[in-house]
Amino acid sequence: MIAKKYRPLAAGLIASLAGALALVALGETALERQREFYFDALTQAVPAARSDRIVVVDIDRKAFQSVPNRDWTRAETATLVERLAAAKPTAIAFDFIFSTDCAPDVPANAALADAIGKVPTVLGFLIGETLDGAPHPVPKLALHRPVNVPDLWFIEGTESSCTFLQDRSTAAAAAFLVGDEDAVVRRVQAYAIMGNAAYPALGVEVARLAAGARTPVLGGDPTWLRHDSRVLRLDEDGSLRFVASGGATIAARTFSAADVVAGTVPAETLAGKVVLIGSSLPNLGGLRTSASMPLEPSVQIHADLADAILTDTIPTRDPLLPPVEAGFALLAGAAAALAAARLRPLGAAVAGLALVGLVFGASVLLYARTALLSDAIGVSLIVATAALVTGLMQYAHVRRAEATARQRFAQYLPQSVVSRYIDNPDMGRVAGEARQVTALFTDIEGFSALAQKIGPHDLVKLLDIYFAEVNALVARHGGMVDKVVGDAVHALFNAPDDLEGHVDKALACADGIRALTEEMRRRPLFLQQAFGRTRIGIETGDAVLGEVGAGGKLDYTAHGDAVNLAARLQDANKFLGTQICVGPRAASEASRTLRAIGRHEIRGFGTMELFTLD
Repeated sequence: MIAKKYRPLAAGLIASLAGALALVALGETALERQREFYFDALTQAVPAARSDRIVVVDIDRKAFQSVPNRDWTRAETATLVERLAAAKPTAIAFDFIFSTDCAPDVPANAALADAIGKVPTVLGFLIGETLDGAPHPVPKLALHRPVNVPDLWFIEGTESSCTFLQDRSTAAAAAFLVGDEDAVVRRVQAYAIMGNAAYPALGVEVARLAAGARTPVLGGDPTWLRHDSRVLRLDEDGSLRFVASGGATIAARTFSAADVVAGTVPAETLAGKVVLIGSSLPNLGGLRTSASMPLEPSVQIHADLADAILTDTIPTRDPLLPPVEAGFALLAGAAAALAAARLRPLGAAVAGLALVGLVFGASVLLYARTALLSDAIGVSLIVATAALVTGLMQYAHVRRAEATARQRFAQYLPQSVVSRYIDNPDMGRVAGEARQVTALFTDIEGFSALAQKIGPHDLVKLLDIYFAEVNALVARHGGMVDKVVGDAVHALFNAPDDLEGHVDKALACADGIRALTEEMRRRPLFLQQAFGRTRIGIETGDAVLGEVGAGGKLDYTAHGDAVNLAARLQDANKFLGTQICVGPRAASEASRTLRAIGRHEIRGFGTMELFTLD
């Protein structure tokens, strides 16, 4: 039997061991999305090397505005390619698909074909519905057996450029990009296979041309790709991860097509480079979500992949890492459990944070030196879990006492006030605080008749749903539910804490309650009981807030004319025929326009101008 004083430490060690085993057993499926977000942040935080052999020419807004009728056509593209060819680049690669208007005798088409023939050109293609006639020319590829070809590489059809343009090009390449489950493009499928033809991704072919590599070699299990002496290790699905460029990097390697055509881009800037042509305009280029920005032009993603290959900075998740990570997590988790068991709470927290910092620091250092992606998220979670389990066991009594205090005092005061006391134990009693509040009162039409018609059990079931959703809506808009009386909700905004724009928040909340309760009435459970509409009254004004009562039950509430008037306005909806009635001061302080419904007498308050929400 483990002695009681060692039980917290033992629990922490067991939690650490269980986490390490889970890390090995679940592998890459556990915390996959969180891990990917971390890898995104890691690749963006660590500066990446960039190649100077890639140039991007953007047919951007400036290019469109530089041509007649602001319509960039194939004639302009032909001129652009002519200017590029004169600068003698190593090759040109298109992120465009010229798949329509394929008459070769049209002057613009003939000019584009002639221009393409003057410089080595790679034409991209997409996955499409064309099942016959694979894109051409097919780039050369050698196989080194055994080779495990990933299933994801096989496609059934393509959308490719016109045949007469392909005839003048030097290679076809796959330009399509497939995002992860969250639609973020983090990696690119290295090859696409249609029939017996294998096509490299556009970025892969661009990198090969920029490096001057000979025929690439594909082989291995797991699969690898070799460009001369450079060996690229692929993911298990045959993809290559890349480092998404930020705005500054993109700007440094990108020129407007208008400037190239105008001759303002020096020829030496383009000479000997591989030029990628695409567009950052939504109607021309494919804008995709990447780790660096929500909408990155697809041509820049192809350039990012080529950069990663050329600089040997391909972020890689090595399959041998998970067992190593599990062992490290076990040791770090044991250290966190020991610290939580032996140190005071503050010291244990500092030690735990230091261990988590060590995990992330080691991960960053490993990536910076080797481009290996390690699972700092999973390891840190195990460290935190071990420390937490130990801490929970160590301070169980204190936590139970706090939970009991919250539960008991919540019977007397609103939860926000209870939290204020428990989280700030030195704070005195809240009494007599004067402040402006916006009061919102609700009531259900025909509730008395409904209560007589259905049984208590069914009534409580409806009210449980009603109050849970309405009260949650009040909380989401920053309000505090002061109390629930019968079928009515009394809510306050700007109490007990300051709430900027509390009048507008209350009005928005009223709109939300109206929409929510009307939708609720259409639900089968409410519809069959003919559940009534919710009437709402709103007014703002000065009130006194605080605890009321001594020697008995305390009630934290607000007292003031505005609170009482809001209750009367809710009731006034009956004779006004409205669902939401807003008082004059709330209307005057609202930033939105309200509809006036005339002057009416409100019992105890006299005649006043009233308003409602359309």
